[in-house]
Amino acid sequence: MKQRGPVPPARDELWAEAAVNAVLGTRRVKHDDQSENRMVDFLLDPVDGTGPVVALEVSSTIDGSRQRLWSALHSKYDQPIPGLQGDWIVQFTPGTNVKKAFGPLAALLVRQERADLDKIGLNGWNDSTALGSFPDPGHEADLQELTKLNVVSAQRVHSDKAAGRIFPTELLSGVARSTADAIAPYIDEFLVSELGEDKVGKLAQHPDREGHLFLWADRGHLDIMMSLTNRFVPTGSPNAPSGLHTIWLGSFNVDGLVYRWNDSGWAIHEVEQRTTM
Repeated sequence: MKQRGPVPPARDELWAEAAVNAVLGTRRVKHDDQSENRMVDFLLDPVDGTGPVVALEVSSTIDGSRQRLWSALHSKYDQPIPGLQGDWIVQFTPGTNVKKAFGPLAALLVRQERADLDKIGLNGWNDSTALGSFPDPGHEADLQELTKLNVVSAQRVHSDKAAGRIFPTELLSGVARSTADAIAPYIDEFLVSELGEDKVGKLAQHPDREGHLFLWADRGHLDIMMSLTNRFVPTGSPNAPSGLHTIWLGSFNVDGLVYRWNDSGWAIHEVEQRTTM
């Protein structure tokens, strides 16, 4: 059997590594190239020899179904949609078949624009039908189509820069509380998951190094995106197990900012824009 060569880090792992190196002044000395069992993602040493030595694990999701959903959404909706004039925020579900939904969803949104309707949703409050009224037959058919596609809602964003794009999300809106109190529980949920326990277990293999976990928030968590964008400091501390020295939290929806937590509390750091990497 032909032996597989070394495997380079994934893009999300490289982004996390770059952020950590930028803040700590470290550099890579080794990465998980799939040649060893249970190797941590990165071993980092200080550039000048005086900083921390770090074992770094990176994780991009809690939910495997979300990971598959967002991978498919990125490949289908990363460009303007032919025939669409405005920009739309669309709430998908993990049950959405993104490939099959693409054409019917685009056609549905074009019909919305032609009817001068700015929103359609399976909950009354996020639909254009007036309160206390029933949708007309055409709109009722579109609501049934939305149900078949496993799409919850769509809302048009009015902007002079609209280019016929679909901005996917798993939430209708990204309203973040100023206390950002959803962040520590979000991390705790990951830490007690099977994947989280595996990541922490790998870090425990390096007791001579600081164990660092970099967690990319699921894209549907707009509360985390909004908290980070507005530089809200999270409340509370995650229940970090022994051996986990530092937790980093980033959002794929936010460039140039990451959270860091350790025994000293929370900090927000400016890092290099991912688009420049």
